[in-house]
Amino acid sequence: MLGFISLLMVIVFSICFYLNYDKMEMRNPDTAKCIPMLLGMTGGLAVGLVLGIWFPEMLAVSTILSILASTGTTWLIGTKFGVNYRIEAQASSLMGAVMGAMLGVMLGADEVTLMLIAFDIIYLLSFFSITKILEKEAQAANQPSLKNGLLSFFYIAFLLSICLIGTIDIVQTNSFIHMEKQETIHHHGD
Repeated sequence: MLGFISLLMVIVFSICFYLNYDKMEMRNPDTAKCIPMLLGMTGGLAVGLVLGIWFPEMLAVSTILSILASTGTTWLIGTKFGVNYRIEAQASSLMGAVMGAMLGVMLGADEVTLMLIAFDIIYLLSFFSITKILEKEAQAANQPSLKNGLLSFFYIAFLLSICLIGTIDIVQTNSFIHMEKQETIHHHGD
């Protein structure tokens, strides 16, 4: 469940970024390069991690699927910055997808939830910081960076994502504790 939420989060935030930001003309080219690179890498890591967890016995398949899935989401983000930045985003996404798939395959069952939550939070914080950078750039240029003033949508989506991740973690932890208690009862009853 948490893996599905992680994938959905990367896809939804990438689509929202694509739909809401106009083509970026940044004053600072270094900043413009970092934005697609950061989102490509963190998105690729999140996608790769989930697919590595879902296909633990098939590293090649999970890696290929990770690369394909993260290429789609990164293309949406890189498009807003131009060809050079799209290439930078794709390269970062490729590297992130491969590393995420390898990590997902190597994780033990007891580490999966912790790692998914950690990567979801890293992705959300990356996205949030990029949103703040773009807002600052737009204010310096005296123009809105979001169509129709949808900055509040990103903040609400960010908070809802954090709440959803926390809720799922609590539910899964309680479920795991309940299963351990049942197992202990069965062992003592034998």
